[in-house]
Order: sequence, then structure tokens, then C-alpha cells
Amino acid sequence: MSILSSARAGSRSAKPLNIVLAGNPNAGKTTLFNYLTKSRLKTGNFHGVTTISHTKNVGGFAFTDSPGLYSFDAYTMEEGEAQNSIRAADVIINVVDSLTLQNSLRLTRKLISLNKNTVVYLTKTRALSARGGFVDASNLEKILGVPVYDCPPKQLKKLIAGGGLLRPPITGKSTFAEAYYGGNFTLRPHEKPFYSKIFAPLIFVATMVAAFFLTFYPTMPGALLKGAVEWLVCDKFAGFLSANMTNSAISSFFCDGVLGGVGGVLAFAPQLAILYLALILLDESGAMSALCFVTDGLFEKLHLSGRAAFSLISGLGCTAAAISTTRGFSGGGARRRTIAVLPYIPCGAKLPVFLTFLSPVFADPFPAVCALYFGGIAIALVLSLVAKGGGEGLVTEITPITLPSARAVKNKLSFQLISFIIKVTTTVAVFCMVSWVLSHVSFSLALCDPSQSILSHICRGVLPLFAPMGVTDWRLAYAFITGFAAKENIAASIAMLMGQVTLPLPAAAACCAFVLACPACISAYASSCREIGWKRTLLYNVAQLAGAFALAYATYFVINLIV
Repeated sequence: MSILSSARAGSRSAKPLNIVLAGNPNAGKTTLFNYLTKSRLKTGNFHGVTTISHTKNVGGFAFTDSPGLYSFDAYTMEEGEAQNSIRAADVIINVVDSLTLQNSLRLTRKLISLNKNTVVYLTKTRALSARGGFVDASNLEKILGVPVYDCPPKQLKKLIAGGGLLRPPITGKSTFAEAYYGGNFTLRPHEKPFYSKIFAPLIFVATMVAAFFLTFYPTMPGALLKGAVEWLVCDKFAGFLSANMTNSAISSFFCDGVLGGVGGVLAFAPQLAILYLALILLDESGAMSALCFVTDGLFEKLHLSGRAAFSLISGLGCTAAAISTTRGFSGGGARRRTIAVLPYIPCGAKLPVFLTFLSPVFADPFPAVCALYFGGIAIALVLSLVAKGGGEGLVTEITPITLPSARAVKNKLSFQLISFIIKVTTTVAVFCMVSWVLSHVSFSLALCDPSQSILSHICRGVLPLFAPMGVTDWRLAYAFITGFAAKENIAASIAMLMGQVTLPLPAAAACCAFVLACPACISAYASSCREIGWKRTLLYNVAQLAGAFALAYATYFVINLIV
């Protein structure tokens, strides 16, 4: 009986067999892990998406997805994490990118030398065939002396479940020329613009501007769908509940507190979907990886590396997730500088806040939102430039430019949207309930007008901090305070307490400037503490908060002079 069969037979009593997926970065380990375990870990068509090991028990086996590594000479934190996972493995599935097989064999031979149960699984064989190359699994197996599989994940899963994965390897003699040919390595015509130092940044900017246009322009899908969701949730459904509730306090709690806050944030889901879709297309097509490669020289002058582009672009989606990608940096200085500037990259959660302040001021908020997003990126790059320290080299593979898989795009987009909806209907909803109670109860614990509530008295104490940016309402001060937990809370608080806020242009611009530059959410704070420690993280947050107030004050003052 094989070790796999034994593990499955004793799955209920024995310790699960540890099967570790190991290989070079961007080889497809996480994609395979997701299929084998029915998980939804983040994948990407670029170097180093996985930064920590993930384990899941399925069918008597403990599958572990390890970060990518090139050798056992730990170059980064994530490579050290991968080594620890590999050393604890009972079985190693070496996931090998067929496009870069020659580069991968150094690690493969090292894994085989560990004298563990090892097999090789080939990925991206179709892309290899498309460029005129081939890989013969049987001949490669003769050379390596371990089982080599070139099959769909479904077949591999059956082999693991049936105990047939660790079969004896095919023996015999073969040459590498018989086993592998890499094909045409030159860039194809459609790939050249993406690896041009001129066109690659232009493609990124054009993609983001197009996404912003579809998201924010009044007659485009984003704005139209946002209006439809607001009408359905905040007007029709809330109106129906209000009409059928006799108790005014309960009606206000559900209609204003819960639906007003939650519905006001949920209405931004269609616009976030378009923004997420643009980022996913850049990722899945390989354009993001190409951009990082061609901008490596620029980022080195900014005391970073091309690897930082992965983190900064990821920051457009989620700052906490972007911070975790810095584990792939070999130098602590570049990692700290990237983490320090990441909060200036507007994450997806800041989008509803920007629109909350700008939509009442501008009939078309598209140019203003574009200015905020690209302004945040500019601030991050300038701060990195003036920071002390040197850059670091970029080690990565050239990613082919391909047409994104419709299935992969659908899965990623649905995961992002479902995560947003779950967060809004749970965390934000509970927060709105608590906020409604605090804003309608006095210190004597009796129902009262919001202006006499516990919340109003507390927030008036910090209101002077926000007065130089044109904020004179304690409810806005409270909204900004709640944003330190999650930026969605700002939009939810305003929707719940004020319905809609219409500020003069100087105050609206100052509020947006404050949100742009203030520290990120509590999740990002926790992620930063894991990477660089709580003391340095706290120092960065204090400096960012002071800078945010200074920028907001200056914005209010300058625009007041102009208008």
C-alpha cells in the first residue's frame, strides 16, 4: 500500500499527510491548490502573489500552498517561509512552469535531493505549444528520476485520491533535447507595446482612465447602476418598511440606521465592480507584470524596485493585501518605504467616500476622481523619492501577454464583490446599528434628538481639529473618526446621520484630501505590524495623520483663495 493510500485509509484517526505544492514564483501553485481543495485563495499572473503558506485538510490530506522560491538560499522572507513548509512535507508536488522549465530545474533537483516523496507537475503547456515549443513528460521523467505529470488538475486530483500519484518513475535513457524545447523566446508583435518603456505606462494610464470613465461619468454603467441600487434599497425597500412600521424609533433604526448606512455603501458596488474588473484584466493578461518589469529602472531611482509596482497597483484594490506583498522584498529598507507610502494609493474602500463628497458638488465627478487617484500615486512616488535609502534588484520571470481567461476573470470579480457585500452587510451593518444607538441616546440612556446624544457631545470635542478644513458639523467629524476602522464607514456614517452631505467646493476638496492622505484601515495597520513591527507602524500612522490634516488645511485655504 502506497503512502497516499495509507493516509486515505487512516484519514479519520491518523495525522493527515502533508502534501506541499512548491516551485518558482508564478508557476501556478495557488491555482492548483484552489482546485485540489476547492479554495479561493488570491491568484495572479505576476511574481509573488502568495507570501505565506496556506494549508487545508481535504480527504485525509493536508495540502499546503507555499510561496514561490528559486533556491534554498533564502533571498526574501517568503522564500524562507517556503523552505520551512517544504522541510515539513511528506509529499512534494513540484509545480513547474513549462515556459521557464530550464530555469526551474535547479530548484527541482534540489527538491529531489531532499529524499522526500517528490513528483513534478507541469503547467502552462498550452502556452508553450503556442510559441512552438514542447515538453515530453515521459522523457523528462527518465532524466529526473521522479514521476512527471502533464495532465489536467482533475486527473491529478484523482491520482492523489486513488493513491496512484507516487508510482515508480519511467526508466531509460533520454536527452534534454528529446524532453524539452522552449520554442520562440522573442516577443510576439502584440507583446512588444506592453514591454515598451513608453507604451507600457501609457497602457496602464489609459486602462485606468477608461475604467474611471465607465465608473463615474453620469451616463455610463457605473453611475446608472449606482442610482438603480440606491432607488431599490434606500428608496423603495426603506420606504416600504417605514410605511409598515408604527413605532417611529424602530422605523428610524432600520430605515435610517441600517438601510440608510448599509444601502448607501452597497450602492457603490457596481462602480467598484468596474474598477476591480480593470485591475483583474491588467493582472490576468500579464500587463501588470510587464509594467513592473519595464518600470524597474524608474522605481530604483525612487529607492524602490519594479517589485514595488506590484504592491502599489495592488493597493488600488486593498491596502492590507498590498502590504502583505512586500514580504517578497529582499531588503528591509525597500519594504519599509513601500509600506510607508502605500496608504496614499487610494484603495477601493475610498471610492465611495470620494463620491459621497464630490457627487453633490460636480455634475460630472469623473475628472475630480481621476485627479485624486493619480494625485495619490504621485504623492506616494514623490515621498519615496525623498526618502533615504537605496533600491534593490528585481528578480522575476517575463510573463507572456495573453487574453485573460473568462472563467478566471469571473471567479476573481465575483470573489471581490462577494467579499465587499459580506463586509458591508456584516461589519458595516453592525457598526451602523451601534452608531444609530449612540446618536439617538443621551447620557441618561433616554431617546433624544441626535444633537443632544452621547455621540454628539463626544464628537464636538474633536470638531476643532476639522474646522480648518471647513468641517463644522460633528456628524462629519464622527464619520472621519470611524474611517480609521474601515473607510467604508465614512460613507455609511454620512448616509445614516445626514442622508446626503453638500459642502462648498473648498470643504469638499479638503475632505477628499484628508481621506486620500490619512492612515489606512485597521486591517492594513495589523498587516503592517506583522511586516515591520508595531512601533514603526505607529510612527508611520502618526506622521500620515499629521500630513493628512496639513494637506486638508492647505487644500481648503488654497481653493478658498481661488474661488
